[in-house]
Amino acid sequence: MALKKTANKFLYTGVGLSLIFVFFIALRILFALYQSQPVAKVNGVALSEAMPIADFVLQDQHGQPFTQADLLGKWHIVAAGYTHCADICPMTLLALSQFQRYLAQSEFENDVDIIFYTVDPRRDTTQVLTDYLAFFAPEIIGLRQIEGLTYLGFVNSLNIIAIYEYAATNDNYSVSHSVAFMVINPKGQLQAILKPETNHFGEVTLSSKLLFEDFKQIRQYYDDAKGS
Repeated sequence: MALKKTANKFLYTGVGLSLIFVFFIALRILFALYQSQPVAKVNGVALSEAMPIADFVLQDQHGQPFTQADLLGKWHIVAAGYTHCADICPMTLLALSQFQRYLAQSEFENDVDIIFYTVDPRRDTTQVLTDYLAFFAPEIIGLRQIEGLTYLGFVNSLNIIAIYEYAATNDNYSVSHSVAFMVINPKGQLQAILKPETNHFGEVTLSSKLLFEDFKQIRQYYDDAKGS
């Protein structure tokens, strides 16, 4: 995929896309793509120069703090969603659990962690995240926002967007959110944003095999660039 191709298909929502929402996330991602040289050919965007991730403090599903320092030394694949999501989020986690099986059979087995960041910290408590992720793959790291604005460095650096849509009561709401796989290199920098495929109806399809192949391409580019 060409480096400058727009990313307006990173989004999925069960209640429809807002034109402002599409424009905003496309603008945010395109702003990041100031590099002009082609890099790894992936279904999404691989950056020729990785972008730093601002300082943040989150909480994992075990109640422990998770900061920028926890990203160092390993590759990380990050996806966003929430446990009350009825369709795309279970598909995402299923694809990630299958992606983990590909990793287990490769030379990357011990140097990649998978992160699921909830965009609904109000309902997704640590216990809810623990139970939810255990159904798919207990090794996945669940992260949630804690009090204050300490999460902003994470979500802004990774272009994670969420819109809350309330119904009759505050307890009955849905969340429209961006759908992508963010790839973080061992220096704790954003290296790529991978998007899911869409079929001819415009529906999101998730392929763990494609994700793994794209990840290998990004790793190869990173290793080649580091050795040059």
